[in-house]
Amino acid sequence: MHSRRDILRPVAIFALSGLAVLVLVAIAAALALRSLAHDEAVRDARRLTTLTGRGIVEPALTTGVVRGDAAALARLDHTIRTRVKTNDVARIKIWNADGRILYSDEPRLIGRTFTLGADERAALRAQTTATEPTNINSPENTYERNLGSLTSVYLGLRAQDGTPVLYEEYLRSSAIAGDSRSVARLFAPVAIVALLVLALLQLPLAYWMAHRIRRAQRDRELALQHAVDASANERRAIAAGLHDGVVQELAGHGFRMAAALEGNRPEPELREALEDGAAGTRNAIRQLRSLLLEIYPPALEEQGLSAALPDLAAPLTARGVDVSVDVDPGLRLPTDVEQLLFRAAQEAMRNAGAHAGAAHVAVDVRNGNGAVTLRVRDDGRGFDPAEGAARRSEGHLGLSMLRDLTEAAGGRFRVDSAPGAGTTVELEVPLR
Repeated sequence: MHSRRDILRPVAIFALSGLAVLVLVAIAAALALRSLAHDEAVRDARRLTTLTGRGIVEPALTTGVVRGDAAALARLDHTIRTRVKTNDVARIKIWNADGRILYSDEPRLIGRTFTLGADERAALRAQTTATEPTNINSPENTYERNLGSLTSVYLGLRAQDGTPVLYEEYLRSSAIAGDSRSVARLFAPVAIVALLVLALLQLPLAYWMAHRIRRAQRDRELALQHAVDASANERRAIAAGLHDGVVQELAGHGFRMAAALEGNRPEPELREALEDGAAGTRNAIRQLRSLLLEIYPPALEEQGLSAALPDLAAPLTARGVDVSVDVDPGLRLPTDVEQLLFRAAQEAMRNAGAHAGAAHVAVDVRNGNGAVTLRVRDDGRGFDPAEGAARRSEGHLGLSMLRDLTEAAGGRFRVDSAPGAGTTVELEVPLR
């Protein structure tokens, strides 16, 4: 049975990974929010420049300003310095269509002519706004180079006589950045709370999914264990039936033929037939007993792995294969672990004899560090792991089922092989 801790562990992993994702999403959201906030601050600056330009500056653009009249420029300068100029507005310029500066709060610029850019000419013609970072290296910005980072906002206006002019405000970039931070601070808590709520809502779902997965895994393990138990019971019944029935009957026939040979002195032809029959009967009994050992080894239950594994190696030894079995002395394990190790060794040795053409097979069982390890190595022809996967897909499930049983017991199952390099089957099961 899986404990509550087994379910909470994947939930904790999910929560930590979700937290990492949340941090990444928060960083991405912060960058996106910063960009959006900056764009919104620029739009606010353009709106404010439009209100200032049309509401305050345009009514003060008299014909005298256009002509460069000193009194008119003085009145405009007073209006701008008292009603428009702030700490955030670092410079103000008013241009005509020829690129001549009609007015600036920097008197040295008044009357000078510079080339207007494409965006500036478009804003002048369409009487719209345009925004761009100020290039302080441009000739017209000579007197702004000591004002720090600036952003230029243009607005097309008309003087009282209809002359098109371009109104330009140089805004301190720190002011726009401050506005963008204000917008970000407004929306950041909402975004953070939304992300946290989303993460918290996922935890019950993660717990439910982990519980479902653990329950499905438990059901699968139980079904697999029931199948193994049913197989063991069936093997025991078949072994008992063969031993008490066919083997005993063959043994009885063998004894009778041996008695007939010794007591009645039959004719040579009959003697030969009886001798052949007795030899065949003894050979059939040996084969059946070897089969019974594979089906259900009595030594495993009675004496443990140290006695059962050498019996398991007997068919290979009879075929001329050199088999060494090394088991820790006095090793006794829980019944289910012994059966699993025995089946793994049986499958590995069967494959070594039937498919690998091995000349040497080594079986080792070691107990230590809270786990028991079985290792079966052969010097046979080996195989390509991809070929092993194909055999599993075709229904050859011996090693695959052993892997499932081992993992269900909390252990580790590994098969190492390569063409011409032999095969090693290793199984490690914790002793709880």
